This record gives sequence, C-alpha cells and structure tokens, in this order.
Amino acid sequence: MGRPHRIRHIEKFPDFTYFRPHGDTFQKGFEVILTVAEFEAMRLKHHEGKTQIECAELMNISQPTFSRVLDLAHKKIAEALIHGKAIRIAGGSIGIKKFFFGYGCLNCMNEWEDKQASEINKESLVCPECKSKNVYFLKKDLLQQMP
Repeated sequence: MGRPHRIRHIEKFPDFTYFRPHGDTFQKGFEVILTVAEFEAMRLKHHEGKTQIECAELMNISQPTFSRVLDLAHKKIAEALIHGKAIRIAGGSIGIKKFFFGYGCLNCMNEWEDKQASEINKESLVCPECKSKNVYFLKKDLLQQMP
C-alpha cells in the first residue's frame, strides 16, 4: 500500500464536471474520470499559462509530482478524445483555497475580514474590539478540505 496523497490545493471547484461526445454513437458507461487535482493542473498550466514550478507551489505539491499529475491528465483527455469517451471530473484529495483579506489588532489580537482591505486604508481604522489604532493589514490563505 502506498503513501497517502498530500492534499492538493485548488482555487475553486470546476463549474462544469461532465463532458460527453455529441451524437448517437455515444454509449453510457464509457467515461474517463479526471480528478479535480488533474483538472486544476491543466487549468493552471494551460489556461493561466503558469510555469510548472508556479503551479506546483499553488497546488502545494512538488514540481515532479505536478508534472506526473499533468501527464496523467493529458493521457486521460487523449483517451477520451480518441475513443469517444465521456469525461467526468470528480474525486481526489483536494482542499479549496480561500483568501482572507482584513485587518488585525496588535493590542488584543482580534482579526476581522474586510473585502476592500488594503495597506493604505489601515491608517484610519480602529479595532472594533478594543478601539486601538494599532492595526495591521492582513492577507492569508485558508484551506477548506473537501470530504
């Protein structure tokens, strides 16, 4: 039995998760399963145009692992296109990255979210908890693990 996979970070779950050939010759049950991580690898590399190193960092995996994930995705897509199979995007060990923008207070350690938060706006702010002006701009990645 192999090692468990690390959680692969994705930006968001795909909007469309099933694609099938058009026409009467399509037979139900003939499909290729593309994991969400494989889909994300293709999106980052081919749609966003990022390097493999950048993609690997965004997905929280090593560059060689990213290369293997991308290669497997290419093989599955090619199989579906050549043999007229449907493509289902599902499964995998993934977590969705959520970006948190807001402010924090150095006095009481309170943090609060603000979608329009910026380094410039912090000068006029006070902490909603302790009313201190000792606040800082806060940007962090949160990871929501998918079951």
